[in-house]
Amino acid sequence: MVSSDLSHYLPYEDARSRDRDTAGAILRLQPNLVPDEACGAAPINGLLEVARRRGLCAELVDLRNSGDTAGDRDRVVGYGAFAFREAAHG
Repeated sequence: MVSSDLSHYLPYEDARSRDRDTAGAILRLQPNLVPDEACGAAPINGLLEVARRRGLCAELVDLRNSGDTAGDRDRVVGYGAFAFREAAHG
């Protein structure tokens, strides 16, 4: 398991855009995230590399930020939940 926030302290809409881009990279198993995209970029990149090598696929479970859950939308923190599973063959 790997845990990390995504964007930090951006205005709500900027965070949504950046986090959508980050989620896209995760779903494509592209291990090239930088700390501005996720504070835990290094462990996420490691997970993505292992997932790619093992033929796993990523699925987005949810993508939100603190503006969706805790109020203030001036400076939010992004969160994403992803599941990794074996790719379907056929």
